[in-house]
Amino acid sequence: MSEAETVVVGGGPAGAAAACGLAMAGREVLLLERERAPHHKVCGEFVSEETRAALDLLGIDVEALGAAEIGEVALHFRARTAAAALPFRAFSLSRYRLDAALLRRAEECGAHVRRGISLLGLVRGDAWWTLRCADGEVIRCRQLVLATGKWPVRGLAEARDASLVGLKIHLRLPPSQERALSGRVELFFVPGGYAGLELVEDGIANLCLVLRRATVKALAPGWAALRDHLAAASPRLGERLFGASPHWDKPLAVVCPAGGHRESEAQGLYRVGDRLAHIPPLAGDGLAIALGSAALAADHIRRGASAAAYLAGARRLTRRPVRLAGALARLLAHGAAPALLVGAASMAPGVIAAFAKATRLPLAARSPR
Repeated sequence: MSEAETVVVGGGPAGAAAACGLAMAGREVLLLERERAPHHKVCGEFVSEETRAALDLLGIDVEALGAAEIGEVALHFRARTAAAALPFRAFSLSRYRLDAALLRRAEECGAHVRRGISLLGLVRGDAWWTLRCADGEVIRCRQLVLATGKWPVRGLAEARDASLVGLKIHLRLPPSQERALSGRVELFFVPGGYAGLELVEDGIANLCLVLRRATVKALAPGWAALRDHLAAASPRLGERLFGASPHWDKPLAVVCPAGGHRESEAQGLYRVGDRLAHIPPLAGDGLAIALGSAALAADHIRRGASAAAYLAGARRLTRRPVRLAGALARLLAHGAAPALLVGAASMAPGVIAAFAKATRLPLAARSPR
């Protein structure tokens, strides 16, 4: 059995950022990541102004990593389109490249990062968390930072709404479509869901979407079936995808949990990122919430503040964007709402910019100390 002051479970942006913040403050921290090498994850890969600021504080330069700049957002529903300039400077960078850079940075800051470690379960004792790993190792820690994203953890009881599925695939678009997409993020509303399309580094297009689980189950496996379904549901998206070459045989998939905040079950448990709250992807602020909550958790642990105090602060930090984005996602799931939204936005483009601004984190990420 081994011991650590703080263990972070999950090596995505939230987990790596929490490990960075603790290590930069001189605290002992062990990060466990189940994958042995960099890998792709289901994510819109949108880097907002707040996300970029938080990454800057950690020593991560997204432009140096090749991120594509985004200055405009467009909404599409059937034949209608509305577009507007974003009220902030944004970027897009693949999780493959971003996550790898953040884990390297955590190691540089002094965090002990162990890859290829799967967690079988965890138990809370009087003053310690006990983690049981797939390789037979048992680890004890006083503080546990839970950063496993959308994946459940054995040993923590939680209800999951499995009615929605997130899908993602990287594509190479024809040159004309790549030029048309350059500098913008596009959202396409389809029956029962929505899709986002934007360029990331090296001219690659990231297609990320949310659909009903029943819809996904009814589709034949592979890229061709998904492409044909989306083209039939959204002719505008079909134009973008015509002639596109997929980087993988089939899209990645993950269950999208219901929005809103989760509770911490016990002392010493600090939920960050999607383990704290899931914001609908259409808001484009999931990465900002991951990094902002990670910085807040690291600050509370460094100061010896309780997990309950952290949770209260994290909920204040994320309440407004989560509620607004959740309300819009629920509205768009019904009837003529997408048509009304795109119609209103085409007549008053300021609506798009106002929503984009309203769903940002109200506070800047805290710098590690």
